[in-house]
Amino acid sequence: MGAAGGAGLDCKNGNLITREYGSWVFLGAVLTNVELVGDRPHTQHCGSCTRCIQACPTQAITRPFVVDANRCIAYHTIENRSALLPAAIADNLQGWVAGCDICQDVCPWNQRFSQETDVVDFQPYGWNVAPRLAELAELSEQEYDRRFPSSALRRIKPAMMRRNARASLERGE
Repeated sequence: MGAAGGAGLDCKNGNLITREYGSWVFLGAVLTNVELVGDRPHTQHCGSCTRCIQACPTQAITRPFVVDANRCIAYHTIENRSALLPAAIADNLQGWVAGCDICQDVCPWNQRFSQETDVVDFQPYGWNVAPRLAELAELSEQEYDRRFPSSALRRIKPAMMRRNARASLERGE
């Protein structure tokens, strides 16, 4: 049926894109035993565009629709629990400490259709907008708890946040 049961279309960077919001969406699931009729599948709309593939600093998008997590900045900054980032990732962080949105930033669908949410619960905490790398590199456990309550960023443990920020600082970012 295509991406997420017809919720959007698959794109070359491995994300799901909707006509209404681009790829800046939260996905969820509903478990039910009720018979549901699926939406009509979306057709592929990336065409010959390769902006996401070309823009990826680590070449993590190895071919259209295939992302190699071992090369992906987002994977390493969010999921990799190692004390050090691989050099190929650290050398390309460009200041990212929590994920990477380069492939989404260059996507024409996002440039054309994305829109900010008006859902208050999805707004960032004001004190976390544009944090300084030096602050994050020295983030204490207590400060982490204060800055990131009820946040998706809690997947990134304090030691990882410090690791990511320090790696960027060491490379002059």
